[in-house]
Amino acid sequence: MTTYSEILASIPRQMKYDPDVDRIGLLHGVLNALDHPQAQPMNIHICGTNGKGSTGAIVSEILQTSGQKVGHFVSPAMYDDLDQVSINGQSMSEAAFLKSYAHFKRGLFHQGLTQADLSIFETFFIISVLYFADEDVDVAIYECGLGGEFDATNALGVSAYTIFTKIALDHMQILGDTLPEIAQTKSKIIDPDSTVINYPKQQPDVTAVLKQTATACNAAFIEDSPYRITVQTESLTNSVIQVSTAEHQSPAITFNMAGAYQIDNLQTALTWLGAFNQENPLETISLSTVTQALADVTLAGRMELVHEQPEIIIDGAHNVDGIQALVDTLGTTKRYTIIVGFLRDKDYSDAIDALKTLNADFIITSPDNPDRALPKQALADSFKAHGVTDVHISSDLTTTFQGLANCPHPIIVTGSFYLINQVRAALKESE
Repeated sequence: MTTYSEILASIPRQMKYDPDVDRIGLLHGVLNALDHPQAQPMNIHICGTNGKGSTGAIVSEILQTSGQKVGHFVSPAMYDDLDQVSINGQSMSEAAFLKSYAHFKRGLFHQGLTQADLSIFETFFIISVLYFADEDVDVAIYECGLGGEFDATNALGVSAYTIFTKIALDHMQILGDTLPEIAQTKSKIIDPDSTVINYPKQQPDVTAVLKQTATACNAAFIEDSPYRITVQTESLTNSVIQVSTAEHQSPAITFNMAGAYQIDNLQTALTWLGAFNQENPLETISLSTVTQALADVTLAGRMELVHEQPEIIIDGAHNVDGIQALVDTLGTTKRYTIIVGFLRDKDYSDAIDALKTLNADFIITSPDNPDRALPKQALADSFKAHGVTDVHISSDLTTTFQGLANCPHPIIVTGSFYLINQVRAALKESE
């Protein structure tokens, strides 16, 4: 019998994007051959440049706290590929993967395809659809990868809700050169007769494109929320907030997703909740349920404290917009040590412009992605070209953490998920 490890090794890691090939049609064919498993649960499709993971985690936690069985597909995985697929916060097991993979292979065979024809993202997406159907989830949440028209998740075709998080410039070689062009590409995930939720601070030209596509699809377009958020106190790792409606107000909630940008993501999730409650009056989710969910929700890799002495925080900011949000959260009054590495296909030059405004020492490293990682020296040279001359190049994370054992100020590790997912192991080796 083929093992999980053997199957994983056989799946192509490279993206299969080709503008001349209808890959969504290809995936539709596989799902059709498997008898449309995506049609069973209520689907929530989340798309945007930043904030998908946070918004998805909040929506999932609210639904779980209300008693729903929730499937969740995310990408990339922080530590294990199976973490991309979960039900009620529990990652898919190897045994469950093997069962779903056997179904998946039958779908490939029906279409005259082999595993070599589908990428790892496409494979895990279809595996998640099969798993959620097999486990009879009430709700399935799917987060786009690259996002939009060409994203594998667009093969769903039956989403009740489409949630757009913040749309910014990223993956421009595929999605488009301007914000309206990117928004147009992303808007193609909107399904007919669905409900569209928009990020509260979306750029007007982006909103105009999304609204136009929603109208063409006879989809409701929701921007207003019955919920208001008041921030009482903030720290690097959490905020104390209150959530209120016209009639009710929550007690103080310790919301363990820090940063002003997370309040915006929370507002997006609450806008969805307002629409859900209005459309499902017999399943209304109360403010007390929301209060409990927000006290419980966490998200690995976003302003996550992984070590206390010294204080080490990992954040998955990996594009200019994410880096700017991180910089805004950190502020300029405190001193930091920033350990940073980028993938070479990111706009790291503009990210450096944002980072250099911090009161910080910079240590340069490289993400654990040999095919896409920007070499350390190239990043160090770019920092110097931007006027940051006092940078240090890390030999390896373990040695770097040993040298920072007595660091008196917070250490922030950022730039790529392929960097921050190495931190826990490096810390363990350094002790």
